[in-house]
Amino acid sequence: MKAFNVRILLIAPIILAIAFGSFLPQSVSADVPKGEDDFQIVKVADGVYAAIAKSGGLASGNAGFVIGNDGVLIFDTFFTPAAIEELIAEIQSLTKLPIKFAVNSHYHLDHTGGNQVLAARGVPIIAHDNVMIWQTTKNKRFLPAPEELAKRKADAAKQLADTPAEQVDKRSQLERTIRRLDAMMTIKLTNPTKTFKSGTMTLDLGKRKVILATLPGHTGGDVFAYVPDANVVFTGDLGWSRTLPNLVDATVNDWIPTLDQILKQYPTAKFVPGHGNVAGAADIKDFRDYLDDLRARVKEGIANGLTVDQAKQQLTLPEKYKGFAFQNFAVPNVDDVYKELKGTKQTN
Repeated sequence: MKAFNVRILLIAPIILAIAFGSFLPQSVSADVPKGEDDFQIVKVADGVYAAIAKSGGLASGNAGFVIGNDGVLIFDTFFTPAAIEELIAEIQSLTKLPIKFAVNSHYHLDHTGGNQVLAARGVPIIAHDNVMIWQTTKNKRFLPAPEELAKRKADAAKQLADTPAEQVDKRSQLERTIRRLDAMMTIKLTNPTKTFKSGTMTLDLGKRKVILATLPGHTGGDVFAYVPDANVVFTGDLGWSRTLPNLVDATVNDWIPTLDQILKQYPTAKFVPGHGNVAGAADIKDFRDYLDDLRARVKEGIANGLTVDQAKQQLTLPEKYKGFAFQNFAVPNVDDVYKELKGTKQTN
């Protein structure tokens, strides 16, 4: 791994912005913490469910689960222990079968922050080899120190106390912020328990099988899952549905061929992406095309002699992608791809 450097200052605010939901409009919700505030359960196929993260909640990234004949597999563990506890409660409302496996699609905290809950239950957590290296090291950059979290909570609590009762929206947002900060204070970065570097791994849920595989693109340590009998793919952050991606650890030159391979191998599948709604192949193709279009625009800008700052200013998002979520990623995406193509990007 490369030494920590100024790149941290670019990565951490972006990951935390996802965690705090600042790239999507905040919605007013009830004060009582519950799963429906944090994610929406979507039935994708018989016994296969997506948990789609809600803006500003405690989930931040999508997760999901697969119910087999003798157990359950959870794919990704959200951003906070509270959110994964809520998901476990949802699972237990559907089945009394035990949780047999959990999977981390990659190391980013919005997909692994609930690991400690499953580890405490003795559930095997499976991931790429690199997640074992990065989970408790690189993720420290995305989790403020306890004293910083306490300060942020105190500031938010003071703002809440000073906000008149009639300013309902502002009070609601501050209450949600305090709730998130409380949840973040409970995170203990926890490694997976079983990893693999390449090839596939088949997990047995009785008659139902789940096949794990790894391909490059998003972080250099990505795993996706395929449920053959349901024809469902859990992509993790290899797939984003109508959402601009986080490219801070990405290699777009690898990611585009990876998406081509996934689309060729699973042309009729339903996809549970890392961010955004449950998708079809056309949605994943749209995301693939966004990456390809971005790379082409940046490559042309470099050929025309643009500096990175000029590229970020001049290479504006095409109209066709302005309906995607996480619009604040548009400029950082140009920055990341420019540096990748110039050979100056520092990732892992």
